[in-house]
Amino acid sequence: MRFAADHRHVETARGREFAGLARTLFGNVRLDFGAADEEKSAMLSAMLGACRLTRLEADRHVVFGERVTAGPEYPDAIKLILQTAGSASIEQSGVQAPVAANALVIYDPRRPYVLTNSTPVRQLLLQMPRQALPQAAVERLAAPFTAHAGQDGMCGILLSLMESTMQEIGHLDEARRSSVGQTMIDFVRTMIGEGRPQRLVADPLDLLLARIKAFIACNIARPDLTVAMIARRMSCSVRYVYRAFEAERLTPSDYIWDLRLQLAAGKLREAGGHSGEISGIAFALGFSSSAHFSRAFRTRYAVSPSQWRKAALS
Repeated sequence: MRFAADHRHVETARGREFAGLARTLFGNVRLDFGAADEEKSAMLSAMLGACRLTRLEADRHVVFGERVTAGPEYPDAIKLILQTAGSASIEQSGVQAPVAANALVIYDPRRPYVLTNSTPVRQLLLQMPRQALPQAAVERLAAPFTAHAGQDGMCGILLSLMESTMQEIGHLDEARRSSVGQTMIDFVRTMIGEGRPQRLVADPLDLLLARIKAFIACNIARPDLTVAMIARRMSCSVRYVYRAFEAERLTPSDYIWDLRLQLAAGKLREAGGHSGEISGIAFALGFSSSAHFSRAFRTRYAVSPSQWRKAALS
């Protein structure tokens, strides 16, 4: 089954529709399952602003990328594969690179390649616009770039971010998806040696803060979103989460509630303004009650949610 949810740009495919969606999303690729079971294949893909994030599971198969951008209708993007299970290898420009569990490969699919998935695999794939990376970095991708989460902290953070984003993709609005997508681009730019967030390399707290903000964006609707939960998901102490926010002059809780109120203010401009719709916005953003939402909103903006909505209409 394949469908597109227009407002979320989400597509899925299973079984024999898997290869067709792969060609639509990844360009002029050819998949060969040989004697493996193509019916075990499944794919979920979503846009994150300018990026596309895809999760797939498939039996062993080979991907031939000979003329990926053979026509203007095909995507022209740098591609990142993050392996979460199984074993594979990619051959490109005379170089063969392993793709192991918890490892990633970044490559330029304009250059012919063969991706051999020698076992059943689970993978996360990120496509980034070519122009999002410095030209010098793209030129260095004449051969595949590889990293492993156990050896490269940046790779581990990106793995966690991609996994948590895919888990929460159905709850992210367009602005949050775009923000997370840009964060992923920034990580990739830094990993391959060029990019604007140079401070990420120097200060691990900056890396942690970017990861926490992405996690908060993905989980902002959860009323049980707490500092303790964030610490567990980041595999660090609560104290370290607070330290990451010191440069922001905010506590983590302040950041969460400020973000909720900012999102609520934006949604109220589009809402009808009646009490039921305002309550729906409050609950969708993790507020425990409409009264709690109204008090917090009035404290932040000095007007009630309904008054804010009326002012936006005038």
